[in-house]
Amino acid sequence: MESFDSAGTTDRITHTNRIEREEISGCHIHSATERYQLRGQREDSYAQSTNRYHDLSGALKCLINDANFEEPPQHQQELF
Repeated sequence: MESFDSAGTTDRITHTNRIEREEISGCHIHSATERYQLRGQREDSYAQSTNRYHDLSGALKCLINDANFEEPPQHQQELF
């Protein structure tokens, strides 16, 4: 299970791509893949390392951008 520490950083997070037997440390982005689904894994079990964010706020902005959502007005971002 991934989590952010009290400072909102991800330095201690690791993820393992089971098919590739590859361990990723730090920030990463999960992707849904047919390959993992066909092997009975969760569809979003594959992840790639990224330097696009370094904390919870950056991860949220990255997700909003990748999903083509419009960013909420500035005062609403404070909720996160």
